[in-house]
Amino acid sequence: MLKRRLAVVFDLDGVLVPIKSSWEYLHSYFGVQDDDYRRVNVELFYKGVITYDEWMRRDLKLLTSKGCIQRDEVIKAFKVLTLNDGADELCNYLHNLGVKTAIVSGGIDILAELVGSKLGITTIYANKLLFDNNGCLLPYGIEVVNPLRKDAVIYKLATLFGMSPKYFIYVGDADWDVSAFKVVGYPVLFNCSSCSKLLSELKITNYYEINNLRELTHIINKLLMSP
Repeated sequence: MLKRRLAVVFDLDGVLVPIKSSWEYLHSYFGVQDDDYRRVNVELFYKGVITYDEWMRRDLKLLTSKGCIQRDEVIKAFKVLTLNDGADELCNYLHNLGVKTAIVSGGIDILAELVGSKLGITTIYANKLLFDNNGCLLPYGIEVVNPLRKDAVIYKLATLFGMSPKYFIYVGDADWDVSAFKVVGYPVLFNCSSCSKLLSELKITNYYEINNLRELTHIINKLLMSP
Protein backbone atom coordinates (compact mmCIF):
# COMPACT_ATOMS: atom_id res chain seq x y z
CA MET A 1 0.00 0.00 0.00
CA LEU A 2 1.31 3.44 -0.98
CA LYS A 3 1.98 5.65 2.02
CA ARG A 4 1.83 9.02 0.25
CA ARG A 5 0.66 10.81 -2.87
CA LEU A 6 3.12 12.23 -5.36
CA ALA A 7 2.95 14.29 -8.52
CA VAL A 8 5.72 14.23 -11.12
CA VAL A 9 6.19 17.29 -13.30
CA PHE A 10 8.51 17.18 -16.30
CA ASP A 11 10.29 19.88 -18.19
CA LEU A 12 10.11 19.09 -21.90
CA ASP A 13 13.19 20.16 -23.87
CA GLY A 14 16.22 18.15 -22.81
CA VAL A 15 14.20 15.96 -20.44
CA LEU A 16 11.50 14.14 -22.41
CA VAL A 17 13.06 14.87 -25.81
CA PRO A 18 16.76 15.21 -26.64
CA ILE A 19 16.70 18.73 -28.12
CA LYS A 20 17.64 21.45 -25.64
CA SER A 21 15.29 24.10 -27.06
CA SER A 22 12.19 23.61 -29.20
CA TRP A 23 12.50 27.26 -30.25
CA GLU A 24 16.06 26.85 -31.50
CA TYR A 25 15.11 23.57 -33.15
CA LEU A 26 12.38 25.24 -35.22
CA HIS A 27 14.72 28.07 -36.21
CA SER A 28 17.27 25.52 -37.42
CA TYR A 29 14.64 23.33 -39.12
CA PHE A 30 13.24 26.26 -41.12
CA GLY A 31 16.64 27.75 -41.90
CA VAL A 32 16.42 31.00 -39.92
CA GLN A 33 18.78 30.26 -37.04
CA ASP A 34 20.68 33.29 -35.72
CA ASP A 35 22.76 32.40 -32.65
CA ASP A 36 24.01 35.95 -32.07
CA TYR A 37 20.46 37.32 -32.13
CA ARG A 38 19.35 34.66 -29.65
CA ARG A 39 22.24 35.42 -27.28
CA VAL A 40 21.30 39.10 -27.28
CA ASN A 41 17.66 38.30 -26.49
CA VAL A 42 18.61 35.88 -23.70
CA GLU A 43 20.74 38.59 -22.11
CA LEU A 44 18.04 41.24 -22.47
CA PHE A 45 15.46 38.91 -20.93
CA TYR A 46 17.70 37.96 -18.00
CA LYS A 47 18.37 41.63 -17.31
CA GLY A 48 14.66 42.44 -17.38
CA VAL A 49 15.02 44.76 -20.38
CA ILE A 50 12.44 42.76 -22.34
CA THR A 51 9.57 40.57 -21.15
CA TYR A 52 9.22 36.95 -22.10
CA ASP A 53 6.28 37.88 -24.31
CA GLU A 54 8.59 40.26 -26.20
CA TRP A 55 11.25 37.57 -26.51
CA MET A 56 8.64 35.22 -27.98
CA ARG A 57 7.62 37.92 -30.47
CA ARG A 58 11.24 38.40 -31.53
CA ASP A 59 11.72 34.65 -31.97
CA LEU A 60 8.51 34.29 -33.94
CA LYS A 61 9.24 37.32 -36.10
CA LEU A 62 12.53 35.69 -37.06
CA LEU A 63 10.85 32.34 -37.62
CA THR A 64 8.25 33.82 -39.99
CA SER A 65 10.72 36.10 -41.80
CA LYS A 66 10.95 33.85 -44.86
CA GLY A 67 7.21 33.56 -45.39
CA CYS A 68 4.26 31.39 -44.38
CA ILE A 69 4.92 28.38 -42.16
CA GLN A 70 1.88 26.14 -42.00
CA ARG A 71 0.79 24.46 -38.79
CA ASP A 72 1.17 21.08 -40.51
CA GLU A 73 4.80 21.93 -41.26
CA VAL A 74 5.46 22.66 -37.59
CA ILE A 75 3.84 19.38 -36.60
CA LYS A 76 5.91 17.54 -39.21
CA ALA A 77 9.09 19.18 -37.89
CA PHE A 78 8.38 18.00 -34.35
CA LYS A 79 7.05 14.54 -35.23
CA VAL A 80 10.49 13.33 -36.28
CA LEU A 81 11.85 13.84 -32.75
CA THR A 82 12.25 10.77 -30.58
CA LEU A 83 11.60 10.49 -26.85
CA ASN A 84 14.51 10.37 -24.47
CA ASP A 85 15.49 6.88 -23.41
CA GLY A 86 13.25 5.50 -20.70
CA ALA A 87 10.55 8.20 -20.92
CA ASP A 88 7.76 5.85 -22.00
CA GLU A 89 8.68 3.19 -19.43
CA LEU A 90 8.81 5.77 -16.65
CA CYS A 91 5.43 7.27 -17.51
CA ASN A 92 3.79 3.84 -17.79
CA TYR A 93 5.18 3.06 -14.35
CA LEU A 94 3.84 6.31 -12.90
CA HIS A 95 0.38 5.98 -14.42
CA ASN A 96 0.07 2.35 -13.28
CA LEU A 97 0.73 3.60 -9.74
CA GLY A 98 -1.82 6.39 -10.11
CA VAL A 99 0.81 9.13 -9.81
CA LYS A 100 -0.29 12.43 -11.34
CA THR A 101 1.92 13.76 -14.12
CA ALA A 102 2.30 17.04 -15.99
CA ILE A 103 4.56 18.86 -18.43
CA VAL A 104 5.65 22.41 -17.60
CA SER A 105 7.85 23.91 -20.28
CA GLY A 106 9.03 27.24 -21.58
CA GLY A 107 9.04 25.48 -24.95
CA ILE A 108 6.32 25.13 -27.58
CA ASP A 109 2.83 23.74 -27.04
CA ILE A 110 2.67 21.69 -30.25
CA LEU A 111 5.70 19.62 -29.28
CA ALA A 112 4.50 19.32 -25.68
CA GLU A 113 1.13 18.01 -26.85
CA LEU A 114 2.72 15.52 -29.24
CA VAL A 115 4.96 14.22 -26.47
CA GLY A 116 2.11 14.22 -23.96
CA SER A 117 -0.04 12.11 -26.28
CA LYS A 118 2.74 9.53 -26.59
CA LEU A 119 3.29 9.36 -22.84
CA GLY A 120 -0.29 9.65 -21.59
CA ILE A 121 0.34 13.06 -19.98
CA THR A 122 -2.74 15.25 -20.35
CA THR A 123 -1.88 18.18 -18.07
CA ILE A 124 0.37 20.40 -20.15
CA TYR A 125 1.60 23.96 -19.77
CA ALA A 126 3.70 25.31 -22.64
CA ASN A 127 3.78 28.46 -24.72
CA LYS A 128 1.25 28.62 -27.54
CA LEU A 129 1.86 29.26 -31.19
CA LEU A 130 -0.92 31.02 -33.11
CA PHE A 131 -1.94 30.68 -36.76
CA ASP A 132 -4.05 32.86 -39.04
CA ASN A 133 -7.10 31.81 -41.07
CA ASN A 134 -4.83 30.49 -43.80
CA GLY A 135 -2.96 28.31 -41.33
CA CYS A 136 0.17 30.47 -41.38
CA LEU A 137 2.22 30.94 -38.22
CA LEU A 138 1.76 34.38 -36.70
CA PRO A 139 4.72 36.50 -35.48
CA TYR A 140 3.42 36.42 -31.91
CA GLY A 141 2.10 33.79 -29.53
CA ILE A 142 0.61 33.37 -26.06
CA GLU A 143 2.91 33.24 -23.06
CA VAL A 144 1.88 30.40 -20.78
CA VAL A 145 5.15 29.57 -19.03
CA ASN A 146 7.75 32.21 -18.28
CA PRO A 147 10.94 30.12 -18.00
CA LEU A 148 12.05 32.13 -14.95
CA ARG A 149 8.67 31.72 -13.23
CA LYS A 150 7.92 28.03 -13.45
CA ASP A 151 7.18 28.18 -9.74
CA ALA A 152 3.94 30.04 -10.57
CA VAL A 153 2.80 27.08 -12.68
CA ILE A 154 3.75 24.62 -9.95
CA TYR A 155 1.41 26.48 -7.58
CA LYS A 156 -1.37 26.27 -10.19
CA LEU A 157 -0.81 22.53 -10.43
CA ALA A 158 -0.86 22.20 -6.66
CA THR A 159 -4.35 23.71 -6.66
CA LEU A 160 -5.44 21.59 -9.63
CA PHE A 161 -4.17 18.35 -8.10
CA GLY A 162 -5.22 19.24 -4.56
CA MET A 163 -1.69 18.61 -3.28
CA SER A 164 1.00 20.65 -1.60
CA PRO A 165 4.07 21.38 -3.75
CA LYS A 166 6.09 19.55 -1.10
CA TYR A 167 4.74 16.32 -2.63
CA PHE A 168 5.86 17.31 -6.12
CA ILE A 169 8.84 15.99 -8.04
CA TYR A 170 10.09 18.34 -10.74
CA VAL A 171 12.47 16.93 -13.36
CA GLY A 172 14.55 19.60 -15.10
CA ASP A 173 17.79 19.83 -16.99
CA ALA A 174 18.78 23.50 -16.99
CA ASP A 175 19.22 26.65 -14.92
CA TRP A 176 15.85 27.78 -16.28
CA ASP A 177 14.28 25.19 -13.96
CA VAL A 178 15.60 26.61 -10.70
CA SER A 179 12.37 28.51 -9.87
CA ALA A 180 10.51 25.17 -9.96
CA PHE A 181 13.25 23.35 -8.06
CA LYS A 182 12.96 25.92 -5.26
CA VAL A 183 9.28 25.24 -4.50
CA VAL A 184 8.87 21.47 -4.93
CA GLY A 185 9.61 18.88 -2.29
CA TYR A 186 11.82 16.79 -4.55
CA PRO A 187 13.89 18.49 -7.26
CA VAL A 188 15.38 16.03 -9.76
CA LEU A 189 18.32 17.28 -11.81
CA PHE A 190 18.59 15.50 -15.14
CA ASN A 191 22.14 15.76 -16.53
CA CYS A 192 22.58 19.26 -15.12
CA SER A 193 25.80 19.92 -13.20
CA SER A 194 25.22 23.70 -13.23
CA CYS A 195 21.86 23.16 -11.52
CA SER A 196 23.45 21.44 -8.53
CA LYS A 197 25.86 24.34 -8.14
CA LEU A 198 22.99 26.85 -8.18
CA LEU A 199 20.93 24.86 -5.68
CA SER A 200 23.92 24.52 -3.37
CA GLU A 201 24.36 28.30 -3.48
CA LEU A 202 20.68 28.61 -2.52
CA LYS A 203 21.28 26.10 0.32
CA ILE A 204 18.83 23.62 -1.22
CA THR A 205 20.08 20.13 -0.48
CA ASN A 206 17.04 17.88 -0.93
CA TYR A 207 17.65 17.21 -4.62
CA TYR A 208 18.41 14.10 -6.63
CA GLU A 209 20.64 13.80 -9.68
CA ILE A 210 20.00 11.32 -12.49
CA ASN A 211 21.53 10.60 -15.89
CA ASN A 212 18.74 8.42 -17.26
CA LEU A 213 14.98 8.69 -16.76
CA ARG A 214 14.80 5.04 -15.70
CA GLU A 215 16.75 5.96 -12.56
CA LEU A 216 13.77 7.99 -11.41
CA THR A 217 11.68 4.85 -10.84
CA HIS A 218 13.91 3.85 -7.91
CA ILE A 219 13.64 7.31 -6.35
CA ILE A 220 9.87 7.40 -6.75
CA ASN A 221 9.39 3.91 -5.37
CA LYS A 222 11.38 4.85 -2.29
CA LEU A 223 9.41 8.07 -1.79
CA LEU A 224 6.03 6.41 -2.27
CA MET A 225 6.76 3.79 0.36
CA SER A 226 8.32 6.12 2.93
CA PRO A 227 6.27 7.30 5.94
